[in-house]
Amino acid sequence: MQLTRRLGTIALATGLCAATASRCAADEMLDTQTLGSLFRSFTDSGHVTVQSLMNDWAFPFAGQAALSLHWNNEHVTIPAIAAAPGSAEAVDAITTASRPITTNAFQDYVKVRNEIQGELTREHAAVDYYLSSETDYLAQQVGAKTSRDFHDQRLNVAVGTSYGWDAIKPLADADTRTGSSGKTTVHADAVATQILSPTTVLRWGLEVFLVDGLQHNPYRNVYAGGTHVPERHPDHRQRRDTFLKLNQYLSNRSSLKFSYRLYNDNWGITSHELGTSVNQYVTHGLVASYEYRYYTQTRASFYRSEYLTTSGIDGYLSGDYRMNELASHLFGASVQMDMKALAPGHRLLSRTGLWLNWERYFNSNNYSANILETGVDIHFQ
Repeated sequence: MQLTRRLGTIALATGLCAATASRCAADEMLDTQTLGSLFRSFTDSGHVTVQSLMNDWAFPFAGQAALSLHWNNEHVTIPAIAAAPGSAEAVDAITTASRPITTNAFQDYVKVRNEIQGELTREHAAVDYYLSSETDYLAQQVGAKTSRDFHDQRLNVAVGTSYGWDAIKPLADADTRTGSSGKTTVHADAVATQILSPTTVLRWGLEVFLVDGLQHNPYRNVYAGGTHVPERHPDHRQRRDTFLKLNQYLSNRSSLKFSYRLYNDNWGITSHELGTSVNQYVTHGLVASYEYRYYTQTRASFYRSEYLTTSGIDGYLSGDYRMNELASHLFGASVQMDMKALAPGHRLLSRTGLWLNWERYFNSNNYSANILETGVDIHFQ
């Protein structure tokens, strides 16, 4: 039993964090070459839009080795200031904007990000490299992981580590006092997967992150002490989490998945996440999935909805709602189709898979988003 984790990417836009996942790095390495494309569209309650076009390649070669590549081209559009120029509303919106005010604030601001990720696997080990490039942010990461089977392949234990280094060069902005800076991240994890029965699998894991460097938005200001001052977060953060997942196959050709995650850091945030999903076989080549996730967290020790002085709390100030206490809900539904079931004799369609995915997210801090995905996978012999 050889298990590999699904790769993930985190897209950081100006004041916006959108999570995406690579469809290419599946739970098991395929024996054939694959090419996959995914278009992802994201819109939140503030009319910020994120559109991503992702392409994935996976192909094996001699010696039980395989290489997977992922490329993502992402466009983030932050809408223009809607208030009248010169009005108090416009001044306030510009002053606290989570974007550089280097162009006309009354025009949409568009940011482009390109991301490349590659992983080389051989038997029980893998190494990977990640690169993300924006006009003001360059992120790189190298990582490695290995796994072993025990108890007649009923138990798999995997450990991994990574090191990331980011170069941050904020664009010129009259309201920004942050110069060029950087950030480093050291990560380690351990995951155990146990086959409890022919229809039940249990997975448990833990992760640790040590982050040093610039961790606030260099373009965002906070209203404090009767004026606007730059946002400031601590330079050091220790992040820890543990998770438990249970997968259960049911007799009606469906499966249930349950998950729980506990998170804590030295900024004072503790969070709980509960999730569940149902996968149902509908007919030959067609599978439907439904999911729900609930999340709750405490606020960071330095976060306040209003700061009485410009020094904030111990010198730190935040305008990021994600530092506040919150509760959120996510509902999702997806349909996946294997075109081989419809056209088994067609040379191209028999190697093609299609899917459609929709998610609705909202939280207690008046933030919401709709996420729509469409994708295609093509397998080559």
